[in-house]
Amino acid sequence: MATIDQEAVEIFKKMAAPVTIKIVEAAGLAEAMAYALDACEKRDICELVPLSADAAPQQSAEARTKVVCAPNLTDKDYKEFEGLGKGKGFTMLRKGMRDHLSGIDMAFTTADGAIAETATTILECMSDEVRLATMIAEVHVVALKKSQIKKTIYDVEDQLQKIMQKGATYTAFISGPSRTADIERVLTLGVHGPLELHIALLEG
Repeated sequence: MATIDQEAVEIFKKMAAPVTIKIVEAAGLAEAMAYALDACEKRDICELVPLSADAAPQQSAEARTKVVCAPNLTDKDYKEFEGLGKGKGFTMLRKGMRDHLSGIDMAFTTADGAIAETATTILECMSDEVRLATMIAEVHVVALKKSQIKKTIYDVEDQLQKIMQKGATYTAFISGPSRTADIERVLTLGVHGPLELHIALLEG
């Protein structure tokens, strides 16, 4: 079992609060999946965003189902995730994000690392599906192993070098939900990405 730096975990939790990251504890990935689906079930369906001024009328909320995606799960884990969502009335996706650019209710991903001092989650996005899912979903739930949390950005240097050695890639550093104050200096959430970021901390 990988070593957990408990001090780094506590720093991560402390730094997550000011940037409105919701932290939950989960015994394992299955529990994190169940939490994500339960959280999605309790939310109102997301409002679809018109893709252009002359776009066809959007479906009403009553005519749609909630869209849940999990693009970076393994085959085995996605099958379990799909099973947990069965009967909840969700549209479950692993690919095809470009067909849902106007709105995805929730994205569920697994993290590749984290930096405690800035409450930053590292996500290696080798495909468009992962990049799109984490940008256009209204809520992003990340499963993060406690052993993946390092205190500072210098502590993930070796990991990042290994990622870059794979060739052309895209690595996301996510520190809270999307926010901007560009609009008349008013802090606005969800403009460039998710309205909410939830992190399920896994033992291990």
